[in-house]
Amino acid sequence: MFMSSIDLNLLRVFDAIFELRSVTRTAERLNLTQSAISHALGRLRVAFGDPLFVRHPAGLQPTARALEIAPGIREGLAQLQVALAPSPFDPAIARRRFRVSAGGYFCALLVPALIARARELAPNVVLEIVSPGPDLLASLDDGRTDLAFGAFGKVPPRLHHRVLFPEEVVWIAAQDNPLRESPEALARLPAERRLEVVVGQPFPGHGAYSWEGGLERLVVTPGAEEEGASGLRDGSPRLPDAITAIETVAITDLVALVPRRLAEKGMRERRIAIVETPASPHRVEMAMLWHSRLAGDEGLRWLREVALGCLGAT
Repeated sequence: MFMSSIDLNLLRVFDAIFELRSVTRTAERLNLTQSAISHALGRLRVAFGDPLFVRHPAGLQPTARALEIAPGIREGLAQLQVALAPSPFDPAIARRRFRVSAGGYFCALLVPALIARARELAPNVVLEIVSPGPDLLASLDDGRTDLAFGAFGKVPPRLHHRVLFPEEVVWIAAQDNPLRESPEALARLPAERRLEVVVGQPFPGHGAYSWEGGLERLVVTPGAEEEGASGLRDGSPRLPDAITAIETVAITDLVALVPRRLAEKGMRERRIAIVETPASPHRVEMAMLWHSRLAGDEGLRWLREVALGCLGAT
């Protein structure tokens, strides 16, 4: 007998008939019609070259061939069920490495707490934190990255997307900068006194997207050509990320647009001030991404839940 002549459903039918000795009861257990069970039994007989079961007043009785193969079929079905069942993930004993993409924004606001909590719950789990780059989409596709945090535009359908919270982009200045008391002066500020945050590359063919360092640019670019709207014009000093912008603004007369949560962190450390303007702040959704093929991964589900807990999300 060649395995190509039989499928798993036929083996399930054989196992049920062997146990129940009845076509009717087998049909009820497998939620099939009696004719479907009879057809399956006919295919089994052809595949094995043996009647397998013969009619008897006490029910279907197995032949010698059926008695020979029944234990192996039952054991094989049981092993296959175990093999195909989702693998349980016990963080207390799990040994696994997760590769997480996070830029400066999430490294400041989430990663330290995430690492601490993961160490507490899963001492043998390793979190590898990598900076997002232009190959982020490819790294999610090929499994080099398990989870990504950032601000994203249009996300390809093959990725799962969970919004974490909305973020605002605000102007900041040093604590002793006179502009903090005169927000209307921002519109007249020369471009040379406004920091520009450099952005990353988008997912090819899927619209604009950015992460951490490019958060401000993602939001303010549509108004960049309006006088006084964003101030991101040629001649502006350029920086690689918002955290560097905060550090620079704290010790210079420059101003910059940065995420509010990072700005508030700088305010608590008494280094910078938020310059509240009459206009409504620009907003962007911060999110996490993972590939759809990992939807059933219990370990990654655990990591996402830990991250949500660290952020206070529900």
